[in-house]
Amino acid sequence: MKKRLVLYIDDSGVEREVVRGLLKAEGFEVMTTGNADAAISIAEKRHPDVILIDLHMPGKAGSALVEELRKVPGLQRVPMVALSASIREEERADVLARFDGFIKKPVDPDTFPVLVHEHIVSGRLEGSGEGARAAGEDGSATDSAGFSDPSEALEEALRTLEEIRSVMSHDLRTPLTVIISYAGTVGKEKAGPLNEQQKAMLETVVEHGFKMDAAISDLVRRARATLDRYGDPTT
Repeated sequence: MKKRLVLYIDDSGVEREVVRGLLKAEGFEVMTTGNADAAISIAEKRHPDVILIDLHMPGKAGSALVEELRKVPGLQRVPMVALSASIREEERADVLARFDGFIKKPVDPDTFPVLVHEHIVSGRLEGSGEGARAAGEDGSATDSAGFSDPSEALEEALRTLEEIRSVMSHDLRTPLTVIISYAGTVGKEKAGPLNEQQKAMLETVVEHGFKMDAAISDLVRRARATLDRYGDPTT
């Protein structure tokens, strides 16, 4: 099976090596550079499956670089994802409009390769759904759910996404918080003495509980970003 090719652009050599190591360990082929012009040349020669771009680089901001990369023949359908420790509120809308996603730095070693793979599979957010379309009985274009109007399909998808976001944000997080809290309380022997094996088992429960909470937070964030980009159907 052909390895997925990732291009990561970041002026920090440390960040480049961290990302390279995490992705190579998961079977990705990784190209990195800290130079914007070199990044364009690399992308022209070998079209990557996804391009990861540090948002705040000296000389040329990631938001400017992504516009140049979009003009390279063959890259129009390649997902481009911004990486940064934060997005300033005044640049949030611009980032969401230019990029196909955002991953917060420092990257999480457990979820980062999964997120990169998801972006590759999903492809570009804009115009990435042609493959799911088919001809209707009257010859008009319909999607797999039977919508003749693309706006109806989008609205339905956004409603479903908002429902999923709401469930993850509340219905999943609330019981998970209780599990973490109770496991932590019992693990500290506030409900009675424990042996070392029991303490270790409860520590594992708490550790994995926090990992699950982080994964839920990331999914909620991505859902919120998509809703903000395309329009929240509840507003």
